[in-house]
Amino acid sequence: MKKLVTAFAACALAGLGLAQVESVNIVGYMTKTLTEKNNMVGLNFGQVGDGGAIPIVDLVPKDQPGLNIGASVATSDNICVLEGAGYVTYYLCNGNIGKGGAYVAEADGWMRLGGSAVTTDTIPLGGAFWFISQSASAASPVELTLAGQVATDATITKSIQPGLNMIANGYAADIAFADPDTGLCVGTKGASVATSDNISVLVGEGYTTYYFCNGNIGKGGTYVPEADGWMKLGGSAVTTDVIPAGASAWYINRADTAFDWVCPRPYSL
Repeated sequence: MKKLVTAFAACALAGLGLAQVESVNIVGYMTKTLTEKNNMVGLNFGQVGDGGAIPIVDLVPKDQPGLNIGASVATSDNICVLEGAGYVTYYLCNGNIGKGGAYVAEADGWMRLGGSAVTTDTIPLGGAFWFISQSASAASPVELTLAGQVATDATITKSIQPGLNMIANGYAADIAFADPDTGLCVGTKGASVATSDNISVLVGEGYTTYYFCNGNIGKGGTYVPEADGWMKLGGSAVTTDVIPAGASAWYINRADTAFDWVCPRPYSL
């Protein structure tokens, strides 16, 4: 479940305990209800003021209700960002990492694993990451609030590399698979999930997978027009599903080269 609200900068952040910004930029916040430990999150906002990358310490303030803070990665909430073939992990440290568990003030907040002080790292507009909650469950959900400046650019371009990519919308909106205006219509098509580009969306503890079908799924490989596009695995026609705003997903690019995902702004200003 998610809630998205946009407003003018002078008032939109007032309820979040953030500094007031005197600007005509449009800012917003999104509340995601976490009911699982592992959550794929997409950042649909940029930093208030310039729309750039948001420092992790500002994106998820340490005093946000429902967060788990601890002296190690195992006892606190984590943020994991995919870089290349591995992850960079951050944990919400309580500062008690000195000798004998002594408090270290500069370590009180989001720490990069292996670091000694609160991180200055950022997550960009349209960035995707894992949020690992040590306490979220269906019986005890956690409300995660993300806030920032709404993108106003006419388009946002992201490079989809060969192989596995973690993607998210740069705009505060759903990504509709069947809508050619999302820009996700230039990858590799095929007649099966094994020969075409895939998108997998985390649902609960498993994934729903879609593949970029060329329509040749009829008897003997005949062309079926209604199957020409993004198909849900096991389906028979182009899906009407969406990647929800605030979520991220896995994209498998079957080609040997990267391509640009050019997403046009889905709303009027």
